[in-house]
Amino acid sequence: MNTHPPHQTPPDPQVSPQHAEGARGVDGDHGTHGTHGTHGTRQGQLPPAAGIAPPDPSPEPSPEPSVHPRPLLTLRKDDPSTAPSTADDLLFGDVHVALDADRGVLTVTGDALPTVSLVRAEGTDVDEAVPLGTRSAAALTLTVGGEAARLAPARGRFLRRSYRVDVECAGVRYRLTPDGLEESTLFKEGIAIGELSSTGDGRVSATWPEDRPAGSEVLPQDAAVGYALAAAFGTGGQSFWVAAGAYVGDLLS
Repeated sequence: MNTHPPHQTPPDPQVSPQHAEGARGVDGDHGTHGTHGTHGTRQGQLPPAAGIAPPDPSPEPSPEPSVHPRPLLTLRKDDPSTAPSTADDLLFGDVHVALDADRGVLTVTGDALPTVSLVRAEGTDVDEAVPLGTRSAAALTLTVGGEAARLAPARGRFLRRSYRVDVECAGVRYRLTPDGLEESTLFKEGIAIGELSSTGDGRVSATWPEDRPAGSEVLPQDAAVGYALAAAFGTGGQSFWVAAGAYVGDLLS
């Protein structure tokens, strides 16, 4: 009687179930987690023989540092809050006003207008009540048609006229001053030439009355300056008594 066990074919040592399982390793499954894991094997590789440490993978090269220079100051066109608004001016057609309050940059452009730029200096303390962030002349740079212009905003206190803004450009003097809760009047050499209103987010509307005094024609520079001042500093203001009453009420509350 044969006492030996029946003959069995030994399993192939190169395709054992454990090896086949380890060779299937993929991200988030059995074996290695991606190509940077520390356990298991890379996809398509068999584990090393017992007692032999696996070789360290070659380190990935570090990304090259950026060699691009710092970009020039530009408006963020991908941010809806900084997208230019367009006013349909009856005298000058489309007027584009772009206000980036966070960075302190305002531009006014139009096919019939000189470009106006008003920029707030970096590091300036920001006043949230002012669309451009400050009424400090020392912190603002104004150019009209590429030429520097003198800017002198009043401090903005109780009186409406304390919110006036004066500009001298190419020998012409302008003043934008509130004349109601929402509107401001633009003066050119002391003569009222237009009414402007702004919502504080860069949107401006302007009207140029036809009954202006003789010799007070509205020129492209006049309109461009008016749009820029209205967008940068806002328009309108409360009367002294309303503002004073609100201030006293705040003190008593």
